Amino acid sequence: MLKVTIFREGRKQQEVATEKRRIVMGREAGCDIVLDDRTVSRRHAEIEVGEDSVVVKDLGSSNGTYVNRDRIENHTLAPNDSITIGSFGLKVRGHESLGGESSGAIEVGGPEEPEQKTPTGTAIISALDARRIGRGDDIREGEIDRAAMMKRLSVLYDLGENLCGRLSVREIGDTFLDVIFEVFPRADRAVMMLEDKQTRKLVPLAVRQKGEEGEDVRISRTVVDTVLEEKQAVICGDTGSDSRFKASASLQDLRITSIMCVPLLVSDRVLGMVEVDSRQGGIGFRDDDLRLLTGLTAQVGIALENSRLYTQVESSKRLAAIGQTVSGVAHCVKNVLNGMDGGLFIARRGLDAKNEEKVAKGWDMLERNSSFLKSLVLDMLDYSKDRPPEYVQTGLDDLFGEIMAFVEGRAAEGGIALSLDIDDSIGSVPLDPTRMKRALLNLVANSVEATPEGGKVMISVTHAEPDYYCVTIADTGKGIPEDILETIFEPFVSTKGSKGTGLGLPVMKKIVEEHGGRVDLESTVGEGTTFKITLPRQAG
Repeated sequence: MLKVTIFREGRKQQEVATEKRRIVMGREAGCDIVLDDRTVSRRHAEIEVGEDSVVVKDLGSSNGTYVNRDRIENHTLAPNDSITIGSFGLKVRGHESLGGESSGAIEVGGPEEPEQKTPTGTAIISALDARRIGRGDDIREGEIDRAAMMKRLSVLYDLGENLCGRLSVREIGDTFLDVIFEVFPRADRAVMMLEDKQTRKLVPLAVRQKGEEGEDVRISRTVVDTVLEEKQAVICGDTGSDSRFKASASLQDLRITSIMCVPLLVSDRVLGMVEVDSRQGGIGFRDDDLRLLTGLTAQVGIALENSRLYTQVESSKRLAAIGQTVSGVAHCVKNVLNGMDGGLFIARRGLDAKNEEKVAKGWDMLERNSSFLKSLVLDMLDYSKDRPPEYVQTGLDDLFGEIMAFVEGRAAEGGIALSLDIDDSIGSVPLDPTRMKRALLNLVANSVEATPEGGKVMISVTHAEPDYYCVTIADTGKGIPEDILETIFEPFVSTKGSKGTGLGLPVMKKIVEEHGGRVDLESTVGEGTTFKITLPRQAG
């Protein structure tokens, strides 16, 4: 008498007892064992009973027949072998070659194994030291499957590639779970949890479940305690056959039949855990799966640590930038206040002496320093926040006419030739005229100040690449030193000493980029500097 016990999602559905020598299994009603599921072919597989062996054969099914996770065409069954057909798991008993007759219900996974205990008393079916996985000493000589090893290395490499770059913690979790479902197609749920540093509780970072996206995240404390406290990677290939897991309400409620749980480690420090489980009967997770999951989780631990370190570096940079900003602003304001104090002193002396010339000189110093302070505040406001341009169709002749009016007098006093050439075919363009005038005026004024007597400042506006135009401002001045060129657009970098705020060029570049343009710079010491500003002819 042969007994075939049928399971689905880890639950026993029926047990068939028969004396037939050939037992056909499939979806068709005429089969000896009917497995009603679309994943099963009409005549899927058969079991042949011989005098001294029991053989399972695939009958050309679409989805294949599996024994102990391996797809087979013809396989002689051994004691405790598990057959998987579609979503069904089957166990065969009763023949001498399979260990003889058994009494009572037959459970997936065979006879109960001796209970293993961790030092804390938590029972597990199998565990590996997560800190040793991947170092080679977890693989014994003679057990190396080269094809499986190459596949594992390929998966690890692909995950490493996907985790490259500056990913957020959330992005790392989502990327990881995408890989999990590709590597373990029979997985029904994957959970990645991080430990809260203050409460020491596990907080879900990323959860993926087939068909039940809104389900609450529930995990087995029996497994998790071992993972976190002992840094063990835990696997149970079949929770239904292990009496130690029958008491776990969470596993029973979730109908979990196979589970893997791995600690997220960085330098022996636990960040959290990853759990992958399945509700499909027959094929459970194996030690090779656990080793692969542990290796993948190690990659994720490194990525999380890199993300944390990058965040720290960025925070340090922001603090340094704030410190530099405060220092730069304080330096500028101090110079302005010194100038204003000087103007007040001269004006007061002029008033006391009733000397109008001194009063006028002091008043002029106050006006100049007040203007400088106003410019500094406007530059800081422009640089400190994003400001989408308020576009207006603007004629370039009018825009540059206003700019030239501001700098012509200064150029004439310094004996500098100033020229303007605008291609009339460009016509009007969308600009934020107020802000763009400030940006270009700053640039033209800098060129005039940097050019010695007898030099030239040439401004031209020409067509550039399709749908763009180019504003070129070139001078024959002293040029920018090479050591400053790389940082010239950073705040508070100036070649003017105490005369400049160090914000003019950064603000100019920011305004141009907010218009969808770009700034190119060429400079040679002793020969001059050329700024090329490329701007789009369409707003946005």
